[in-house]
Amino acid sequence: MKHIFTLAFLACMLGSYAQVGIVTWEVNMANEEVSPDGVYLAGGDYFGIPGDNPMADDDGDGIWTITLAMPLGYTGAYTFTNGACTDWSCKENIVGQECAYGQWSDRLLPEVTSAGATISTCFSQCSTDGSCATLTSSDVTFRVDMSEQVATDGVFLHAAFDGWGAIPMNDDNGDDVYEYTVNLEEGVYQYLFQNGEGGNEQFDSTYVECTLTSGAYTNRLLEVSGGGDIVMDAYCFNSCSACEGGGGNDSILTVTFNVNMANEEVDPTGVFLAGGASFGAPGDNPMSDDDGDGIYSITMEVDSGFSSHYTFTNGACGDWSCKENLAGLPCGDPNNYNDRFLEPVTQDVVLSTCFGQCSTDGSCEANAPIPVTFRVDMSEQLVISGVTIFGGSINGWNNTATPMSDDDGDGVYEATVELTAGGHEYKFVNSGVEEVFDPIVHGECTVTTPDSVYTNRYLFIEAEESITTDAYCFNACVECESSTDVDEAMGLEFQLVPNVTSDLVELRLNQPNAFPMNVTVVSYTGSAVMMQQIPSGVTSWTLDMTSEANGLYFVQLESQGMGLTQRLVKVQ
Repeated sequence: MKHIFTLAFLACMLGSYAQVGIVTWEVNMANEEVSPDGVYLAGGDYFGIPGDNPMADDDGDGIWTITLAMPLGYTGAYTFTNGACTDWSCKENIVGQECAYGQWSDRLLPEVTSAGATISTCFSQCSTDGSCATLTSSDVTFRVDMSEQVATDGVFLHAAFDGWGAIPMNDDNGDDVYEYTVNLEEGVYQYLFQNGEGGNEQFDSTYVECTLTSGAYTNRLLEVSGGGDIVMDAYCFNSCSACEGGGGNDSILTVTFNVNMANEEVDPTGVFLAGGASFGAPGDNPMSDDDGDGIYSITMEVDSGFSSHYTFTNGACGDWSCKENLAGLPCGDPNNYNDRFLEPVTQDVVLSTCFGQCSTDGSCEANAPIPVTFRVDMSEQLVISGVTIFGGSINGWNNTATPMSDDDGDGVYEATVELTAGGHEYKFVNSGVEEVFDPIVHGECTVTTPDSVYTNRYLFIEAEESITTDAYCFNACVECESSTDVDEAMGLEFQLVPNVTSDLVELRLNQPNAFPMNVTVVSYTGSAVMMQQIPSGVTSWTLDMTSEANGLYFVQLESQGMGLTQRLVKVQ
């Protein structure tokens, strides 16, 4: 076993925080030409992007390794990448294999136990003993029939194996069938054709006979095996069948979207249809209210069987802050940004609803704003330049727009905002530094976006006269008395103030220490970034985190064979 950090003390963490198990990943790169940037563990909601978790091959045997301290009970997706590519084009391809997990065909880490685990496999294969099967390759000829299209700017192959670039295709005999041949190893490949560079085919999940849907993307799918040459059928562009066989574009239907804006002050830029894989960003599809009755409409032509997520926006905001808020409502899909969903279309359809509501007849329920008093306990934080609150429905995620005040000096800051009934996401900000939540640790008071990028506080409002929230501790889901990060371990206690910092943090003892103490700061990857000794007779000690990377750290205080560990978050 190689490249293992000494992490035994992490497995003995006390207090309210989860203990850890040691997990080692070993990936055999025998079939790959390793990128000069190296090999990385990535993906899921824990392991970040390519480049965050470098693996090592210290003995040069082609097996790359990394060891991490993981929270007990954790399970989630992960993958390996050959390089530190920001577009994920260097991600291993296990699409269609038995170990593929989730919408992105990642792997699944079994639940972490105190015994830890060693995972040995092969890049892009599902072996469990670290061996790699010998791969065959085939000459594959991709073909697409453009006879029903106007192809004036070229036809291109857009494929994962090329990093989703644009490979020119040729029609040498002028029969409108464009071709490109490439040698590929056995495996499963995703691709699309393009009419003009960037003019992608637009599939949805109803094209199951020739595509695979991964999250918001639906692509053509090809399995290569057997080692013989493959010449693909020339299917019609944007179809799973031949052009003369009634392909996916043969039947064009219309969908009319009507949205009642009776409860809204319409933005000067107008109202727009947006979202999903088909309707673009706010501003792409303007709706109109020609008769001035407050109902905005747009009619779109779609293929028979078309389906997609969609939403409405009040304005052409680039940051989606003007998107209708359907969080917690039955017509909002929590797995796709609380968008609406258009079921497969089999005939001309007219959809009528209300902005921010789930009506199906175009009517709007009265939706008077409700005063909501947000409260946050800052008694454990150092407030330098004030406390603010921000959120999509509160102020369009402007982190300086809504200041909070502590008029009675009790450390609890408040701000009252008028909001309509429904779900609302938000965070508090201390002196320009926003809260940073872990979706596992803080799951009881937060929601995480489907792309695992943002974790925010969440409040659902019923139709009430007014609401005052609990005064939870900054960056916690409990009151400060229960979340001071102070636990007792045979008389050893300490606090981290603040426990979310951009530079300095004060380690406070409840009483002068009788003996010297060792303090160790460990990153979430398991590497010790700071080790200091605190002399006896002190009540506080300053840790300088200025030069450390952003992320989660464990701070361990140890003396006379006893220890206590707490979490610290470093932010910009």
